[in-house]
Amino acid sequence: MSDTNQGPEIPDLPVALSQAKRHWAPQIIWIVPIVAVLVGLVLMYKSIVDHGPTITVSFKTGDGLIAGKTAVKYKEVSIGLVKTVVLSEDHQQVVATIQLNKDAADFAKIDTRFWIVRPRITANGVTGLSTLLDGPFIAADLGKAAEVQSNFIALEVPPILTGDTPGREFILKASTLGSHNVGTPVYFRRIAVGQVVAHDLDKDGKSVSIRIFINAPFDGYVINNTRFWNATGVDVTLNASGIQVQTESLIAVLAGGIAFEAPEPLHANPNSPNPADSTLADRAKQDTVFPLFTTRDVALKQPDARAQRFVINFKQSVRGLMVGAPVEFRGVNMGEVVSIGAAMDPQTYEIIQPVEIFIYPDRLQVRSIKTGKLLPPPKNELDRLKALIGKGLRAQLNTSSYITGQKYIALEFFPDAPKYTLDASRKPLEIPAVPDELADIEKTMAGVVKRTDRVMKKLDEQLIPQFDKTLKNVNAITEGDSPLLLDMRDSLRELTKAAASVKTLTDMLDEQPQSLIFGKPSQGSKQ
Repeated sequence: MSDTNQGPEIPDLPVALSQAKRHWAPQIIWIVPIVAVLVGLVLMYKSIVDHGPTITVSFKTGDGLIAGKTAVKYKEVSIGLVKTVVLSEDHQQVVATIQLNKDAADFAKIDTRFWIVRPRITANGVTGLSTLLDGPFIAADLGKAAEVQSNFIALEVPPILTGDTPGREFILKASTLGSHNVGTPVYFRRIAVGQVVAHDLDKDGKSVSIRIFINAPFDGYVINNTRFWNATGVDVTLNASGIQVQTESLIAVLAGGIAFEAPEPLHANPNSPNPADSTLADRAKQDTVFPLFTTRDVALKQPDARAQRFVINFKQSVRGLMVGAPVEFRGVNMGEVVSIGAAMDPQTYEIIQPVEIFIYPDRLQVRSIKTGKLLPPPKNELDRLKALIGKGLRAQLNTSSYITGQKYIALEFFPDAPKYTLDASRKPLEIPAVPDELADIEKTMAGVVKRTDRVMKKLDEQLIPQFDKTLKNVNAITEGDSPLLLDMRDSLRELTKAAASVKTLTDMLDEQPQSLIFGKPSQGSKQ
């Protein structure tokens, strides 16, 4: 047996085996994020494509504006949403960033208007009540310009009219604005047909321009001869005719108003109420300028073709006479007072009150008394005036109402008036005056007082001495020891005795009426 050197056993070691490289294969779990990314890209693209332009609107205050909630509406339809609300760089305004819808891209026009809708109480009523529950929103009025912009300044007050309101605008000229603010109603035959949309002082500072809008179809009633006047509140007019009160409606009483009417027929066909029947030549154009009169009477007053100026020199007080007071001839209005003054003669120091008047000669028609046919006016009106003054035509200051104290000038014939020679070289021509009725009464009363004084003086000189003498005679007769008084006392005593006898007789007849037949009974029968 051979000896071998055996060492310790070595365990089996792992052997590295080479293996071919495998290629990457997609897993199904990756489909979910891939689809999510694709959907997000599609939504992003759709969001970009569907959204309209982004604009900014500046407000003075951000009251009610909430980012991501406040909507932008047009005709109560949402056209956008407020994305952010921040302060401007100067901290003076609030800037709202608005994302418009795709179909509202036209609202980025340069003349588009934006404003916040809140509950408001105006003369035309209450608006914006729906915002009490839903909150304020931004309203828009679509512009008509072709140019676009991205930055807008909001209106602080909602506009009276939107761009799609049918109708036309006109301009009224007035000396003062009065109570006509934006929104003041305009009336036609007491129907509200429009409103005031703007007003501004003219550059010369002498008048005010009031822009009004008349809704269709009522704008067809505004023709070239239309008259506008103030219908503000209660129109109380105090004139020679007394007190006149006019008003349009309760709204006009509270907030004022403007009314209009045409003094001539509006339509060619009087049986048709459609304003479209009026001729296009009569209809007023857009932005036509009209004067604004103070009252309806002044507005609808028919203009006179001719006016002649005269002066009347009164030598009495003209208190109560006002500019515009009527000049009447036998109750017919023939003119009006245009100026009232005072003057003094430097030589005699006589004070007069010159009153200048307008006379409208066409109001005094020339008519044949026999046939009643109208005749043409005389060619020489100066000769006619001389003839009328020669017949006693005079001017007199009369009182129309003793309650109001208003006066007017009356032209009347006074045949007994002093003669007057018309001075044709004087401009304006003078119409002589006579004292008014009150002055005549005062003159008469003064004459009566003078005559009364003379009568009283005669009484003092003649009748009073005679009266004193008579009183002395009466005193002499009524003295205690006068014969007449003694005789009167004796007569009274006899009358007293006679009365006593009569009383005795009546008492006896009352007790014994048979004595009238049988006579006075004897003393024995009485017992």
